[in-house]
Amino acid sequence: MSCVHPRRLIAVCLTAILLLSVFLLSGCTVTAEPSLTVTFYKIGKADAALLSVTGEGGTHSVLIDTGESDDAPELIDKLRDAGVETLDCLILSHFDKDHIGGFPSVIAEIPAERILLPDYEGTGEPYEAMRETLAQCSGAEILTEDVTFTLGDAQFTVSVPQCAEYEKKQDNNSSLAVTVTYGQNTMLFAGDAEAERQEELIGTMPGSVTLLKVPHHGVWNKGLDTFFAATSPVYAVITDSDKNPAEQKTLDALNTLGTRIYETRNGDIRAVFTQTTVTVMQ
Repeated sequence: MSCVHPRRLIAVCLTAILLLSVFLLSGCTVTAEPSLTVTFYKIGKADAALLSVTGEGGTHSVLIDTGESDDAPELIDKLRDAGVETLDCLILSHFDKDHIGGFPSVIAEIPAERILLPDYEGTGEPYEAMRETLAQCSGAEILTEDVTFTLGDAQFTVSVPQCAEYEKKQDNNSSLAVTVTYGQNTMLFAGDAEAERQEELIGTMPGSVTLLKVPHHGVWNKGLDTFFAATSPVYAVITDSDKNPAEQKTLDALNTLGTRIYETRNGDIRAVFTQTTVTVMQ
């Protein structure tokens, strides 16, 4: 076995440190592989998901929903921990309090260049608080048709409900749906879509998805079997809580398809996408 003299080893290490210093001082940087990271936050039976797109142009941030009003301080801290100072886009899927309640506080601390929301009238104090806050914001857009935009290598499509009124569950069925394509992977954020809205989404979806944000916190409805079969997700994320867990019928339907299920009641969920791969951690 050969040995390296201690003095020689020290010299090699010093040379390596010197070369690294010259490299950094010359203005060169090590560029990480472009990626899309999606973080679903554990904030009870409520929705808040941060999408961070990293590439040559830096990092772009999109937030989908803001949880309840009580969730806002924790959500703001988590966004700051993720390095978010400004959002490229904030999407409010619909006007239930567990999706918009945190909006006034979040937008006051972390501004958004663009705010997208559905075109219908809500009710209740959280909705009125959202409206009052929006009146002071620039960049708010009430969507009456689908919108597509690109951030880095990620393509976003925000699809609007196809009906102005639904027979049941007006709020939930009025959910904006967000489809994100990154390389070979597709994600679908289905808001709280019920059976009628799910049927609409099936008609517009390009096919199976890599990751599905399961609608309405895993509450079962009669259209989910068909919806899950059409989207055939590899991974499913359910935003539930110990107090309000996903229904067993929903879990069984996903398990039948071989889908890997993650629930926010067990902690934050992070999915990291490259052009060809996906890694999900909790």
